[in-house]
Amino acid sequence: MKRNLMSVIILALCVVNLILNALLVFVLMPASKKTDKLITEIASILDLELKNSTGGDATHDVANTAVYTLENDATINLKADGTGENHYAIVSLSVAMDTKAEDYTSISTALPTTESWMLDATRSVISSYTYAEINEPEIQAIVQKEILQKIQEKYNTTCIYRIDYKNFMTQ
Repeated sequence: MKRNLMSVIILALCVVNLILNALLVFVLMPASKKTDKLITEIASILDLELKNSTGGDATHDVANTAVYTLENDATINLKADGTGENHYAIVSLSVAMDTKAEDYTSISTALPTTESWMLDATRSVISSYTYAEINEPEIQAIVQKEILQKIQEKYNTTCIYRIDYKNFMTQ
């Protein structure tokens, strides 16, 4: 009799386990599929943003890249942070250009004579940050993107696709 009772209890537990597994499959799986779809959509959007950022070298071949380095460093006053101390940044940039772009020739010949435009764009962006902000790597990446956008607007080109810091010091 003990064995029969034990068999009945095991059978009941198996049936309960089967019911709970079915419940998991039919209740949680649709929610998991929706979550997976949402994550996939977000990842595809982020991937698009990464391809269009300043680090968008994935769409530019190194063999088709020309780099122009600004000759002079720019000394830029940083935004006051309320401590009463004056802080500044010393920045030197290099600009990566796509040699296959339609306007590459005109842009590459104009850069040496219009360095002040790039320095002006750099000053206007960097001077809007405080000493504490500009020393954060995430902010420096944002600053790079902003400088790139301003330079692309000034030159009215997408031939310039990346800005790199050759020298970046703050004090």
